[in-house]
Amino acid sequence: FFFFSRRKRRSPPFYKEPPLIKARRMAQSFLSPKLALIAALMFLTACAERAEVVMVPQVAGASVHEVLFAPNRAPNARLFGNTRSATTSYGTARVSVPPAHEKGVVEYPTSTANPKTEFGILSAKTTQSAASFDTVLAQRVAARAKGNRRAVVYVHGYNNTFAEALYMNTQIIHDYQSPDIPVLFSWPSAGDNLGYLQDAGSVMYSRSALEALLDQLNASGVESFVIIGHSIGSQLVMEALRQHAIRNHGQTWSKLDGVLLVSPDIDVDNFEQQRKDMGGLPQPFVVVGSGKDRLLKISGVINGGEARLGTIEDTEVLGNDDATVVSASFATHMLSTNHTTAFTSPAMMALLQGYYQD
Repeated sequence: FFFFSRRKRRSPPFYKEPPLIKARRMAQSFLSPKLALIAALMFLTACAERAEVVMVPQVAGASVHEVLFAPNRAPNARLFGNTRSATTSYGTARVSVPPAHEKGVVEYPTSTANPKTEFGILSAKTTQSAASFDTVLAQRVAARAKGNRRAVVYVHGYNNTFAEALYMNTQIIHDYQSPDIPVLFSWPSAGDNLGYLQDAGSVMYSRSALEALLDQLNASGVESFVIIGHSIGSQLVMEALRQHAIRNHGQTWSKLDGVLLVSPDIDVDNFEQQRKDMGGLPQPFVVVGSGKDRLLKISGVINGGEARLGTIEDTEVLGNDDATVVSASFATHMLSTNHTTAFTSPAMMALLQGYYQD
């Protein structure tokens, strides 16, 4: 907001104006209300460089993770774009985490990535065949000892390209030291700061594709699976759970071992209705929220002032005992949007590891 007016308004003694309110007031003094909201959204989301699919050689000291993926994005020259696809693609990627990696940070690669300091992709294979994906998954399961055959499905949030989601998924399993088989469901986010409404539509479009993937996992040789949804991706997770429960007379997947929603961008009333439609939430069910999440506050404005689930910090406020709410506010930062605290704060990771591993 360096281009906005610097004029100050007098405030009551000892009153400290919240940063988001200040940003909106400054914008509104210069722009129309709608443009002010867009400017605030761009300010809070445009800090990171757009990630690219970058192939790199393997270097000494780098950690390598194989991630299985199932996007309902249309394929393109860079693996997958932001266009919706009526069919789900499948594949695997071997992702390199640099030796100099800092916990809680995704060192996104530039076009000429240095694998010593940045993430990168060593190799990637794609297919349109669900049977081929089942074969690969069966091979990964067979290579593990019994008792260590759980999968974890990550559903990313708003404004993510396929590459960003892949790198973040890798960072999560690396920093959480997850022993599980990682599976990325990447829905067709616009990958654009101003694509929020388009992303909301793509979330609803992707319900059946995610449900079908979870059906595959349940029918596979994995012993169990957990689901992690972030931001508006949590809405997609809830819609898939609800849809499956309605189709199956209130029953969920037999191998579902838990759900974790991180900073969920879901209307609180809608969440409660989804829970009722499902006949209750699968267990365990954990929600990570913070009243200091700036992006969810903006989402609330966009959505008519309705409270977002990810701003709740107390289970009692939620009004039901199906979900455990974990507050992330102790680990937030004044200069952060505080929307990815569960993935960026080592202190928050230490707290959540107990929930995740259990």
